Amino acid sequence: MKMFFSTLNVILIGALLWSYTNVYREIPTRFTMSLIIFSIALLLYALMSNPLVHTVLGFRGSGLGPFAFIPDLFATVAVIVLLYQSYQ
Repeated sequence: MKMFFSTLNVILIGALLWSYTNVYREIPTRFTMSLIIFSIALLLYALMSNPLVHTVLGFRGSGLGPFAFIPDLFATVAVIVLLYQSYQ
């Protein structure tokens, strides 16, 4: 589940970053730039929390068991809301 939500977050945040970049090209404001920086930070979080990246870099899983995906689930919901709002 954690790998699914982490990968979904990477995809959604990439779409969000693309959207904010397009808005910044049309209307270059400080607020839009801060949204881009926020999206980059979320993207880095999603990439670094993905178990696939940990495996590729040679690290093994820690604990938390079935509850390891819950932070990624909340991040997914937050990104979906931001993405929805950016297209309204």
